[in-house]
Amino acid sequence: MVRREIQSTLDFPEETQVVSTIRERVDRYEAAFLLSAIGDALGWPTEFLTVDKSHKNKTQFDLPIKDYVSWTKRVGGHWWGYADEIEPGQYSDDTQLSLAIARCIGDTGAFEPARFAYYELPLWLNYQRGGGRSVKAAARGLVGPKSDWLKNFYKGNELDYRTTGANGAAMRNLPIALASAGSETQVITDSVLNTLITHGHPRALVGSVLFGLAVRYAVLAKEVERAAMLEYLDSSLAGMWQDLTENPRIREWSGEWERRGNSPPGAFESLFGRTITETSDFLGQIQKYIDREPKEYYSIVGALDPRTKGSAISTVCAALYVFFRHNEDSDEALVTSANLLGSDTDTISSFVGALFGSQQGLSAIPPRFEKQIQDREYIVKVARRLHAISSATLGNKASQKSQLKRRDTYVSILAWEIGLHEMFWDAIQEGGVIVHPTLGRGRITRKIVERINREGYDAKLMHVLFDSGQSCVFHSRVKTNGDVLDSLAQEVATTLRQTPN
Repeated sequence: MVRREIQSTLDFPEETQVVSTIRERVDRYEAAFLLSAIGDALGWPTEFLTVDKSHKNKTQFDLPIKDYVSWTKRVGGHWWGYADEIEPGQYSDDTQLSLAIARCIGDTGAFEPARFAYYELPLWLNYQRGGGRSVKAAARGLVGPKSDWLKNFYKGNELDYRTTGANGAAMRNLPIALASAGSETQVITDSVLNTLITHGHPRALVGSVLFGLAVRYAVLAKEVERAAMLEYLDSSLAGMWQDLTENPRIREWSGEWERRGNSPPGAFESLFGRTITETSDFLGQIQKYIDREPKEYYSIVGALDPRTKGSAISTVCAALYVFFRHNEDSDEALVTSANLLGSDTDTISSFVGALFGSQQGLSAIPPRFEKQIQDREYIVKVARRLHAISSATLGNKASQKSQLKRRDTYVSILAWEIGLHEMFWDAIQEGGVIVHPTLGRGRITRKIVERINREGYDAKLMHVLFDSGQSCVFHSRVKTNGDVLDSLAQEVATTLRQTPN
């Protein structure tokens, strides 16, 4: 089975040598996931800082940031906001959703979009940290009675699925790239299916695929040569749409995309082609700017423009630029990406970390970062499973996930929502045990109540450490009469009444 994995890399440029030992690949898988989380944790505190704000001494920590810091994140606006205390080394939604995606990859390596869409994603809303508007809107849209992960065309509050090209799908795509590294076709297809659940613009699709292919090349190539890797990425993207249209689900989706926008047949393919051209131009500019200040390259790809800084292709290309520019020095690369204020620092740093880890293995991890990263052991365990999947070493010994029954997922979500607000908070104290539908058995380590400016409401935060090794903070805004703001319970209950047994 290892032979099949190596032979499948013949689509790389001829001069590319491939990693051949299992130990080296395991090392790279562990490092890819760990350094991705490290980059996320390092860059998260600076995510919404601007150069202007930092000059006015409005930061909670010293700049440039070179190590993890403790900081307070304000969640919500003036009336509904509360403080979330972030400890050094804690990661954001980028890593949370990557771990959720990993749980939705079966033992054969295939991504299960329905499991992520109807189970992991709605439940993530309870413990998300720093989640973007698009992904949260998509998550809520997936609990309705007529919801369909392949047709999740949400619209409202200045959000439109068809025009959403941000990096919310690319940032969670690392597990797909690692699990499917032996097959370029599967990396591309599963990256697109992952994206379609939450984002509908070609920039999001192309960005997810670009990141997936970059990780695939880095984790399999013995050494990365810039020109060869860029050649591989450019050529793989060029004919991608024609290959994707062989998938009936993707053909169905693109037709729906055109119908929803009253667009003529072929409109999506045309827009997709223009996005590929734009991405190819961004990749081509890396060599030209490689010896200039990073902010110059960031500027030409739109990574510093408030309107486009979260674009999937902009952030992935920015990460590739930093990866190539700093070559062997992962420490300098991560510090650079975390301090380019005005960019999407946590996501770009997460991408940078994944690329360095994929290529250089555990030796690329600066010692000061590894010890304090949140949930280190769980992340390593997840990475090892993804390697086992890609190497087909799980075999028949691994337990297969049972087939997803959508009604059962709604029952689980409803039970959790009711339990979280009506039983866990009042009846189970710190040290008590709870059971989560996807995260399993966990122990409550801390409970916090914070006043918010809206009269009659409190924010409740419950810290939980799960037996698996993942830690989460569950949060909600609760009225003094017990009503819970933003609870999914009512929507899920309605859906259950309208869903056949």
